[in-house]
Amino acid sequence: MCTQPVQITLKDGLEVELRPAGPADEARFEYIVTNMSEESRYLRFFSGVRKIPKSIIHALADADGHRHIAWGAVDVKAPGRPFIAAAHAIRTRSELEEAELALGVLDAYHAQGLSRMLIACVALCCRAEGIVTLSAETLPENRKAAALFKGIGGRVVRSAPPTTLWQFHVGELISVLRAMEAPKGLREVFRVNG
Repeated sequence: MCTQPVQITLKDGLEVELRPAGPADEARFEYIVTNMSEESRYLRFFSGVRKIPKSIIHALADADGHRHIAWGAVDVKAPGRPFIAAAHAIRTRSELEEAELALGVLDAYHAQGLSRMLIACVALCCRAEGIVTLSAETLPENRKAAALFKGIGGRVVRSAPPTTLWQFHVGELISVLRAMEAPKGLREVFRVNG
């Protein structure tokens, strides 16, 4: 089973729960999008709009575990248990072996390993659901995402402009993440779900 919640402690001591997300989490997705810096929102959504439309928030929460796999990182001690990070794999058609990977992390929680841990959670569910290939788009100026994707075995299949398209083989992605020593929470993700 790839959907068991995972309890981890970040480098800064924050207690976080990684767990599958869905329609009941719409307010948590709104929280994370609203609380991103303008730069992070631009790099994530490729748009400078200050307020993301409700239809996009609804789409982020519209996860069923098959067509759309979503995981969130919950700050377990904060009021309302908000998401501080989230990752998605979304098929364009329900039976495709391919899906689009997307993620976002609130600025205050960058460099804690949340992206790698959430990508591992999503990748394990992708494997269980028959998704073989993930793709992700980044803007050329998003150097952090490019370094992350390169570091976890992503291959550039189309370079900018306007975006760079990355591709991952799910099995290889899982192997690369499983072999990483850091963040420590990755070991817990694989112990619980992989």
